[in-house]
Amino acid sequence: MDKKRARRPEEKEIRKQSIVAALRTLLVKQKHPLPSTQEIAESAGVTKGVIYFYFKTREEIFLTLHLQETESFFKEMAELLQGPEYSLAKLKEKIIRQFSENEIFMFVGLIIPGILESNVDRDFLYEFKKNTSDGMDELARIWLSRETGLTIANARKFILRFYFLGLMLWQHHNPPKGVKEAFLNKNLWLLEGELDQTLSESFDWLWKGMNS
Repeated sequence: MDKKRARRPEEKEIRKQSIVAALRTLLVKQKHPLPSTQEIAESAGVTKGVIYFYFKTREEIFLTLHLQETESFFKEMAELLQGPEYSLAKLKEKIIRQFSENEIFMFVGLIIPGILESNVDRDFLYEFKKNTSDGMDELARIWLSRETGLTIANARKFILRFYFLGLMLWQHHNPPKGVKEAFLNKNLWLLEGELDQTLSESFDWLWKGMNS
């Protein structure tokens, strides 16, 4: 790719998206340590200067990637909620598939609070939080029409709480390679169970608790 800065608006958007896509490609191959700005630039075929023309910090690229992954997931959820095939079981299945199969979505979600949010300016962070919040709110409102007795407050709480619960469960079931090898074939009940099964049980537990 040409390392010069894009000039037309459409060229700038393409260049910006290519940088985000480059980060995603790197994360598929390597998560520890996190890809550096230089590595992202090389993967995107641009200079570090071009990176900083579009993003103030490396962490902004990570958050932009996560927002795009989230928006794509929310779109799929909304289509299911509004479609004729909706059922609570199908909703659970779609959420569990996202949590168990989209490693990038889960991994970046885990490092947002402790790592990524500490190195972006307040305006960027506000927009990131607002876009995520608005997406969850829209899903909650759509969900109201499909579940009798569901309130907007409970719908919001369920979406948010299961998301954070899912992040913790994903982290527990996907430790770094060295940690996983250290406990391989160890008879510890704490390490028992498959992620899909644990997520399914947790979904049912949270749903039952919310409606009790």
